[in-house]
Amino acid sequence: GETILRRASRDATTRFVKMSFAISAQATCARVTGGVAVRRNEGMKSSFSGARVVQKDVVKLARKQVATVAAVSVPEGVTIEKMGKDLLNKTYYPKGEDTDNSRKPWIVIDAAGLRLGRLSTLIATYLRGANVGSYSPSMNMGTYVVVINAEKVTVSGNKMTEKIYRRHETGRPGSMKEETFIKLQQRIPERIIEKAVKGMLPKNRMGREIFGQLKVYAGPEHPHAAQSPVDLTAEVKARCYSSSQRK
Repeated sequence: GETILRRASRDATTRFVKMSFAISAQATCARVTGGVAVRRNEGMKSSFSGARVVQKDVVKLARKQVATVAAVSVPEGVTIEKMGKDLLNKTYYPKGEDTDNSRKPWIVIDAAGLRLGRLSTLIATYLRGANVGSYSPSMNMGTYVVVINAEKVTVSGNKMTEKIYRRHETGRPGSMKEETFIKLQQRIPERIIEKAVKGMLPKNRMGREIFGQLKVYAGPEHPHAAQSPVDLTAEVKARCYSSSQRK
Protein backbone atom coordinates (compact mmCIF):
# COMPACT_ATOMS: atom_id res chain seq x y z
CA GLY A 1 0.00 0.00 0.00
CA GLU A 2 2.84 2.37 0.83
CA THR A 3 4.53 1.63 -2.50
CA ILE A 4 1.34 2.42 -4.46
CA LEU A 5 0.91 5.76 -2.62
CA ARG A 6 4.52 6.75 -3.36
CA ARG A 7 4.10 5.89 -7.06
CA ALA A 8 0.83 7.85 -7.30
CA SER A 9 2.38 10.87 -5.59
CA ARG A 10 5.38 10.72 -7.93
CA ASP A 11 3.15 10.53 -11.04
CA ALA A 12 1.08 13.50 -9.85
CA THR A 13 4.24 15.54 -9.25
CA THR A 14 5.57 14.66 -12.71
CA ARG A 15 2.33 15.76 -14.39
CA PHE A 16 2.34 19.05 -12.47
CA VAL A 17 5.97 19.78 -13.45
CA LYS A 18 5.26 19.02 -17.11
CA MET A 19 2.22 21.29 -17.13
CA SER A 20 4.12 24.16 -15.43
CA PHE A 21 7.03 23.80 -17.85
CA ALA A 22 4.72 23.82 -20.86
CA ILE A 23 3.00 27.00 -19.66
CA SER A 24 6.38 28.73 -19.00
CA ALA A 25 7.62 27.57 -22.40
CA GLN A 26 4.58 29.14 -24.07
CA ALA A 27 5.21 32.41 -22.23
CA THR A 28 8.83 32.30 -23.40
CA CYS A 29 7.74 31.78 -26.98
CA ALA A 30 5.36 34.74 -26.74
CA ARG A 31 8.08 36.97 -25.28
CA VAL A 32 10.62 36.04 -27.99
CA THR A 33 8.38 36.44 -31.02
CA GLY A 34 6.03 39.12 -29.72
CA GLY A 35 2.91 36.98 -30.26
CA VAL A 36 0.22 35.74 -27.89
CA ALA A 37 0.38 32.21 -26.47
CA VAL A 38 -2.86 30.24 -26.20
CA ARG A 39 -3.05 27.12 -24.01
CA ARG A 40 -5.31 24.18 -24.76
CA ASN A 41 -6.13 21.39 -22.36
CA GLU A 42 -6.55 18.74 -25.04
CA GLY A 43 -3.99 16.08 -24.19
CA MET A 44 -1.32 18.61 -23.05
CA LYS A 45 -1.14 20.07 -26.57
CA SER A 46 -0.49 23.76 -27.12
CA SER A 47 -1.00 26.21 -29.93
CA PHE A 48 0.90 29.37 -30.74
CA SER A 49 -0.58 31.98 -33.07
CA GLY A 50 -3.08 29.41 -34.37
CA ALA A 51 -0.55 26.63 -35.13
CA ARG A 52 -0.65 23.37 -33.19
CA VAL A 53 2.59 22.72 -31.31
CA VAL A 54 3.28 19.51 -29.45
CA GLN A 55 4.99 19.47 -26.07
CA LYS A 56 8.47 18.46 -27.37
CA ASP A 57 8.55 21.38 -29.80
CA VAL A 58 7.63 23.79 -27.00
CA VAL A 59 10.46 22.45 -24.84
CA LYS A 60 12.99 22.86 -27.67
CA LEU A 61 11.83 26.40 -28.37
CA ALA A 62 12.07 27.32 -24.70
CA ARG A 63 15.69 26.16 -24.56
CA LYS A 64 16.65 28.21 -27.58
CA GLN A 65 18.41 31.45 -26.69
CA VAL A 66 18.01 34.52 -28.83
CA ALA A 67 20.89 37.03 -28.80
CA THR A 68 20.33 40.68 -29.57
CA VAL A 69 23.11 42.60 -31.30
CA ALA A 70 23.38 46.36 -30.84
CA ALA A 71 24.23 48.18 -34.04
CA VAL A 72 27.00 50.80 -33.86
CA SER A 73 26.17 53.91 -35.86
CA VAL A 74 29.05 55.09 -38.05
CA PRO A 75 29.12 58.64 -39.47
CA GLU A 76 28.29 58.99 -43.13
CA GLY A 77 31.31 58.72 -45.39
CA VAL A 78 33.47 57.11 -42.69
CA THR A 79 34.28 53.40 -42.66
CA ILE A 80 35.47 51.18 -39.88
CA GLU A 81 38.91 50.89 -41.51
CA LYS A 82 39.39 54.66 -41.43
CA MET A 83 38.40 54.95 -37.78
CA GLY A 84 40.97 52.35 -36.64
CA LYS A 85 40.75 49.14 -34.66
CA ASP A 86 38.64 48.45 -31.57
CA LEU A 87 36.50 51.57 -31.34
CA LEU A 88 34.94 50.67 -28.00
CA ASN A 89 38.18 50.00 -26.09
CA LYS A 90 39.37 53.21 -24.41
CA THR A 91 42.07 51.62 -22.23
CA TYR A 92 45.54 52.99 -22.93
CA TYR A 93 48.28 50.41 -23.40
CA PRO A 94 51.94 51.55 -23.27
CA LYS A 95 53.79 51.80 -26.55
CA GLY A 96 57.44 51.16 -27.31
CA GLU A 97 58.39 54.80 -26.89
CA ASP A 98 56.91 54.78 -23.38
CA THR A 99 59.51 52.22 -22.28
CA ASP A 100 62.47 53.88 -24.02
CA ASN A 101 65.36 54.05 -21.56
CA SER A 102 66.56 57.37 -22.95
CA ARG A 103 63.25 58.97 -21.86
CA LYS A 104 63.14 57.54 -18.35
CA PRO A 105 63.56 60.05 -15.53
CA TRP A 106 66.19 59.69 -12.81
CA ILE A 107 65.54 60.05 -9.09
CA VAL A 108 67.90 60.01 -6.10
CA ILE A 109 67.06 58.83 -2.57
CA ASP A 110 69.13 59.39 0.56
CA ALA A 111 68.88 56.17 2.60
CA ALA A 112 70.42 57.60 5.77
CA GLY A 113 68.26 56.64 8.75
CA LEU A 114 65.54 54.93 6.69
CA ARG A 115 64.18 51.47 7.43
CA LEU A 116 65.38 48.80 5.02
CA GLY A 117 62.03 47.12 4.35
CA ARG A 118 59.92 50.25 3.85
CA LEU A 119 62.62 51.85 1.71
CA SER A 120 62.95 48.76 -0.48
CA THR A 121 59.22 48.58 -1.20
CA LEU A 122 59.20 52.18 -2.43
CA ILE A 123 62.32 51.64 -4.53
CA ALA A 124 60.71 48.60 -6.17
CA THR A 125 57.57 50.68 -6.82
CA TYR A 126 59.55 53.41 -8.57
CA LEU A 127 61.59 50.85 -10.54
CA ARG A 128 58.45 49.10 -11.85
CA GLY A 129 56.58 52.36 -12.51
CA ALA A 130 53.62 51.39 -10.32
CA ASN A 131 53.25 55.04 -9.29
CA VAL A 132 52.50 56.06 -12.91
CA GLY A 133 48.92 56.28 -14.16
CA SER A 134 49.72 54.32 -17.34
CA TYR A 135 51.36 51.45 -15.41
CA SER A 136 51.12 48.00 -16.97
CA PRO A 137 52.60 44.92 -15.24
CA SER A 138 53.92 43.52 -18.52
CA MET A 139 55.87 46.66 -19.49
CA ASN A 140 58.91 48.38 -18.00
CA MET A 141 57.40 51.75 -17.07
CA GLY A 142 59.77 52.56 -14.20
CA THR A 143 62.52 55.08 -13.59
CA TYR A 144 66.21 54.98 -12.75
CA VAL A 145 66.74 55.05 -8.99
CA VAL A 146 69.98 56.23 -7.39
CA VAL A 147 70.39 55.39 -3.69
CA ILE A 148 73.09 57.10 -1.65
CA ASN A 149 74.29 56.60 1.94
CA ALA A 150 73.44 52.90 1.82
CA GLU A 151 75.83 52.33 4.73
CA LYS A 152 73.45 54.29 7.02
CA VAL A 153 70.29 52.29 6.41
CA THR A 154 68.67 50.89 9.57
CA VAL A 155 66.55 47.92 10.62
CA SER A 156 64.17 47.43 13.53
CA GLY A 157 64.49 45.22 16.58
CA ASN A 158 67.49 42.91 16.88
CA LYS A 159 67.95 42.42 13.13
CA MET A 160 71.39 44.05 13.28
CA THR A 161 72.77 40.89 14.87
CA GLU A 162 70.06 38.31 14.14
CA LYS A 163 69.43 38.84 10.41
CA ILE A 164 71.57 36.34 8.49
CA TYR A 165 72.73 36.59 4.86
CA ARG A 166 73.80 33.33 3.22
CA ARG A 167 75.80 32.81 0.03
CA HIS A 168 77.58 30.00 -1.83
CA GLU A 169 80.99 31.18 -2.99
CA THR A 170 81.59 28.26 -5.35
CA GLY A 171 77.93 27.78 -6.29
CA ARG A 172 77.90 24.25 -4.85
CA PRO A 173 76.45 22.83 -1.64
CA GLY A 174 78.88 22.65 1.25
CA SER A 175 80.55 26.02 0.72
CA MET A 176 77.80 28.18 2.23
CA LYS A 177 78.92 31.30 4.08
CA GLU A 178 76.82 33.06 6.69
CA GLU A 179 77.07 36.71 7.61
CA THR A 180 75.08 38.95 9.92
CA PHE A 181 73.52 42.26 8.88
CA ILE A 182 76.04 44.41 10.71
CA LYS A 183 79.04 42.54 9.24
CA LEU A 184 77.70 42.78 5.69
CA GLN A 185 76.97 46.47 6.22
CA GLN A 186 80.60 47.01 7.19
CA ARG A 187 81.92 44.98 4.24
CA ILE A 188 79.54 45.70 1.29
CA PRO A 189 76.68 48.03 2.38
CA GLU A 190 75.29 48.25 -1.17
CA ARG A 191 74.57 44.52 -1.18
CA ILE A 192 71.92 44.87 1.55
CA ILE A 193 69.61 47.18 -0.43
CA GLU A 194 70.26 45.34 -3.68
CA LYS A 195 69.23 41.96 -2.22
CA ALA A 196 66.11 43.43 -0.59
CA VAL A 197 64.91 45.17 -3.77
CA LYS A 198 65.73 42.25 -6.06
CA GLY A 199 63.49 39.99 -3.99
CA MET A 200 60.55 42.34 -4.69
CA LEU A 201 60.93 42.36 -8.48
CA PRO A 202 59.55 39.81 -10.99
CA LYS A 203 61.64 36.67 -11.35
CA ASN A 204 61.97 36.81 -15.14
CA ARG A 205 63.76 38.65 -17.93
CA MET A 206 61.91 41.89 -17.29
CA GLY A 207 62.81 41.73 -13.59
CA ARG A 208 66.49 41.43 -14.44
CA GLU A 209 66.19 44.37 -16.82
CA ILE A 210 64.44 46.48 -14.17
CA PHE A 211 67.07 45.60 -11.57
CA GLY A 212 69.71 47.15 -13.85
CA GLN A 213 68.04 50.53 -13.32
CA LEU A 214 69.00 50.53 -9.62
CA LYS A 215 72.23 52.28 -8.67
CA VAL A 216 73.29 51.95 -5.03
CA TYR A 217 76.26 53.75 -3.45
CA ALA A 218 77.62 53.50 0.08
CA GLY A 219 78.54 57.17 0.47
CA PRO A 220 76.84 60.50 -0.30
CA GLU A 221 78.42 60.84 -3.77
CA HIS A 222 77.25 59.35 -7.08
CA PRO A 223 78.49 59.71 -10.70
CA HIS A 224 75.05 60.42 -12.26
CA ALA A 225 74.92 64.21 -12.01
CA ALA A 226 74.75 64.47 -15.83
CA GLN A 227 71.29 62.79 -15.76
CA SER A 228 69.95 65.54 -13.41
CA PRO A 229 68.22 63.18 -10.95
CA VAL A 230 65.34 64.57 -8.88
CA ASP A 231 65.74 64.29 -5.10
CA LEU A 232 62.73 62.43 -3.65
CA THR A 233 64.13 61.86 -0.17
CA ALA A 234 61.45 64.00 1.53
CA GLU A 235 58.63 62.15 -0.23
CA VAL A 236 60.14 58.76 0.62
CA LYS A 237 60.53 59.71 4.28
CA ALA A 238 56.91 60.84 4.43
CA ARG A 239 55.76 57.50 3.00
CA CYS A 240 58.18 55.36 5.02
CA TYR A 241 57.15 56.60 8.45
CA SER A 242 53.87 57.35 10.16
CA SER A 243 53.22 60.72 11.77
CA SER A 244 54.62 59.49 15.11
CA GLN A 245 57.82 58.09 13.54
CA ARG A 246 58.73 60.95 11.23
CA LYS A 247 62.06 62.65 11.79
